[in-house]
Amino acid sequence: MYGTYYRNGPGLQVDNPRYRRHTFDGDGMVLSLAFRNGRAYFRNRFVRTDGFVKEQAAGRPLFRNAFTRGAADGFPLFNPFDLSFKNVANTGVVLWAGGLYALWEGGLPYAMNPRSLETLGETRMGGALRGSNFGGHYKVVEEADGSNRLVGFSTASSFGGSSITFYEFAEDGSLLHETTHPLQGVSLAFIHDMTVSEHYYIFVLSAVDFDAAKFVTSYLLSQCSVAECLTFNPAKSSWVVLVPRPGRPSGRVLQPKQLEMTPCFSFHLSNAFEVERDPQPGNPQLPSQPRQTAPLVVVDTLPWQEVSFSTTQYTYGPEYYWGRSRSHLVRVVCDPDAGTATSQQLMRRAAEFCVNDPRVNSRQHRIIWVGCDMVDHAKAFGHLQAIARLEIDPRVGLRKGAGTDALSNPEGVSEGVSLDVWYPGDRCFPGEPMFVPRPGSSREGDGWLLVVVHNAATQKAEVNILDAQNLSGGPLAVIHLPHRLPSGLHGSWSSEFMGPEDEPGVGVGASPTWQELGTIRAL
Repeated sequence: MYGTYYRNGPGLQVDNPRYRRHTFDGDGMVLSLAFRNGRAYFRNRFVRTDGFVKEQAAGRPLFRNAFTRGAADGFPLFNPFDLSFKNVANTGVVLWAGGLYALWEGGLPYAMNPRSLETLGETRMGGALRGSNFGGHYKVVEEADGSNRLVGFSTASSFGGSSITFYEFAEDGSLLHETTHPLQGVSLAFIHDMTVSEHYYIFVLSAVDFDAAKFVTSYLLSQCSVAECLTFNPAKSSWVVLVPRPGRPSGRVLQPKQLEMTPCFSFHLSNAFEVERDPQPGNPQLPSQPRQTAPLVVVDTLPWQEVSFSTTQYTYGPEYYWGRSRSHLVRVVCDPDAGTATSQQLMRRAAEFCVNDPRVNSRQHRIIWVGCDMVDHAKAFGHLQAIARLEIDPRVGLRKGAGTDALSNPEGVSEGVSLDVWYPGDRCFPGEPMFVPRPGSSREGDGWLLVVVHNAATQKAEVNILDAQNLSGGPLAVIHLPHRLPSGLHGSWSSEFMGPEDEPGVGVGASPTWQELGTIRAL
């Protein structure tokens, strides 16, 4: 294994009686784990955002956050119409065109040194970002000519209507395409993730409403956060939205489509791919002509059956793990011409943090890895305590009667899906898995899976390396870190080694001078 694993997440929490921050509002901490010659080099650093630096200097919270109630100092009254929130830079991380970027959907990226993890400052990605934010999620897509593109997005919200803008960056960091799509009737756009197929950008508009009355009453009195003003509405439809990508080699002219689906809240999507229709009898299409019909679009996603942003680490109990506040892995088949989106659940277990082999992004995939629970019950569920590998027949969801599968087989998966599960232990809690391709192999899924696990028994972190094709076989190796790690969110893998430069004494057992343990002030 040769390369570098990066992971971002809310590393610094505020847990005092006056001002308890929501987990999602913790300051971003990026870690790197660089592999070379059978050795692994760990380092971590907090993202020195403007807000982080000022709060560390003051020794107390100074800025409000999107998911946390009240003013920064715990005072009950504040200006609710000041919607400026601290950029926590805590969601995603990507190495692109020589730069490392810490991402959070409510603000601009922060550039970091990819080797030392030193924060370099807020960036507009070479002037490409003209708005106030850039999403915490992205996709890297390999084009037909072998080049890669970074596809990301930003949102703009207003009471007169919102919009989403997609960006495609070349390998040298230059902006290739910028596409803005209006979101009619959406006053506050909460779009956390997106995916991409050959011809479309794809995202989900969830079944949520912005409660204006709650905003000017409960929010004003510090009885809810601004995120809690987004309320799930089971009577409202969700929509999967397909926005045409510009400049595709096929030359096809396609229209944006908004397709109704079952009410849900969508945090995360995996991959998407297209299935071409056969020409109708008597109406052949010559290979030299652009196709006149839109392809079917297959999207694998993790919709929540319902969601409440009032639930925090301080408020939920055992009753939380019964009912509909859970997410499942679901395949959605979109027919742009018919205007339909058909959903089929792939696995009974509650699941989150889905990943696929990034080399097949935008193209047909067969394998998905996902965090899941061990309860495997229709109503009861638990923490994510296992990692599952699903191998999915590409025809799943396309057969006649798709969407009616009752998941009644012993493994609790849909017909055409096989399941392999790794369970690290009763008091072990894995985070998002990360796929690492095997050098020299182009076969989908051939490589390793990196999984950072919190071991509650030892209060330390373990990095497990598994055969990505055989999870139940257990770890091939385990890196035992001498300390715990806060729960992380999302990561990325680079084939570049970004560990320490060759220096005398640097290696196994060497004391890392860059570790930040004990140097950050608790607020």
